[in-house]
Amino acid sequence: MKEIAKKILVAFMLMAVTCCYSISAEAAKKRVAVLPLENVSGFSAENVAEIMAEELTAALLNSQRYTVIERNQIAAILREQGFQNISANPNSAVELGKLAGADYSVIGKVTLATVVQNSLNVFVDVADPNKGKVSVDIRFVDNETGEIIFAKTFEGSKSGTNAAVCIHGACRDAAEKFLDELKKNIIGRIAEVADKEVYIDLGAESGLRKGDTLLVVRETDPIIINDKVVGMKTIPIGKVKVTEVNAEYSVCKIDKVEKGNSIRKGDVVKRG
Repeated sequence: MKEIAKKILVAFMLMAVTCCYSISAEAAKKRVAVLPLENVSGFSAENVAEIMAEELTAALLNSQRYTVIERNQIAAILREQGFQNISANPNSAVELGKLAGADYSVIGKVTLATVVQNSLNVFVDVADPNKGKVSVDIRFVDNETGEIIFAKTFEGSKSGTNAAVCIHGACRDAAEKFLDELKKNIIGRIAEVADKEVYIDLGAESGLRKGDTLLVVRETDPIIINDKVVGMKTIPIGKVKVTEVNAEYSVCKIDKVEKGNSIRKGDVVKRG
């Protein structure tokens, strides 16, 4: 009986540890708000902006690296606050993202969406006679600083039997390319500095890996355009190398410090 009781106790302990780790890992994920996209492509056969937003959301969720804000929550905030033209206004995107509790916001517009017949040649699968193409301009915004982390155009294409299949597939293709770009743009902050080591607020769910090298920069003055803060000026401080990755944080070794500077708590770390 004692042996059985011991086994049961060990099993419960393992379950508790697993549960705690899962909760910890979930809390470490960065929260992203995919805001309503604008359709300026002139394509009206499908609600391409809505489809593109759905595919971006799905790509982020499937990566298991991010928590995505529920779209009905974003819609409710839009109704309550009366935000206008989110896709063209990073400041509104930041404010909306903060209200939704998101670390980052995705804003943008679909600039091209077409479905055409595939050229008739021996290489074309007759089961997929149509080809869809989309192009979407996306800005990925840090809601804490207002900085546009990257602004880029992503293109997608897909052959299929009809316009719906082609557009959905092309949007999915563009969303996957967006996710690939996002993986290159890890941004976090230094939480603590201890001798020649620093602790940063990026964990395993960010995609950070042991051996990665990150740039350290310091924010200085705000960048103001048309009386609006659109980002922060930065100066280079140094480099750190990741030595340990945990669920909610990582440990880095200081690799380089620019002359006359020192790495401090609150400095920004990002991909080079």
